[in-house]
Amino acid sequence: MSKLVTLAVFTNSFDIKYLLLKDMLEEAGIGYVSVNENARSVKPMPFTTPSNLSVEIKVDQENMEEAAKILNSIE
Repeated sequence: MSKLVTLAVFTNSFDIKYLLLKDMLEEAGIGYVSVNENARSVKPMPFTTPSNLSVEIKVDQENMEEAAKILNSIE
């Protein structure tokens, strides 16, 4: 089992690049994990900053190169 690595970080789960990346990874058959996807859609907790509530897409380290190509194609 390989470890998960962060592919991309977004400020919210409504970002069009975030949504597009998820769709393109699924289409390519690359599994991913979305971290804090729902955290930015609710009222922020006191004493938190956007950086510690960022939305991340993580992929298996073995798929990082292919996933990065997908990410670069939409940026």
